[in-house]
Amino acid sequence: MTPTDPDELDCLSCGACCRQASDGRILVPEEDLVRWRRDDRQDILTRLVPGHFGELAFASTDAGACVHLGTAASPNACSIYPDRGTTCRDFEKGSWQCREFRRDMGLEPPRPRPHRPSADLP
Repeated sequence: MTPTDPDELDCLSCGACCRQASDGRILVPEEDLVRWRRDDRQDILTRLVPGHFGELAFASTDAGACVHLGTAASPNACSIYPDRGTTCRDFEKGSWQCREFRRDMGLEPPRPRPHRPSADLP
């Protein structure tokens, strides 16, 4: 397993970021709530839970994935993609956070540990 060039990453074959939704981790800012209320997206609004820092977040499945992850076309596609939240829109493919989520899922090798010379060596 070798690190992948960010340009070669395909979100639809991965979904690692969306599988890190447990404990209210995928936060929903107020601007999304306003937009979804305006657009009468009750299907989204009713699937929010208390998140970190006093914000709301996307609910998660028992496996820890976002409840909106998965469509008939792909298990890694977002069922609300055109109306997804700002956190999801701003998430960058290939970013350090993307790479960490991919490592957590076993899709990339662990980061190499820095070499520290031993004090015992001459």
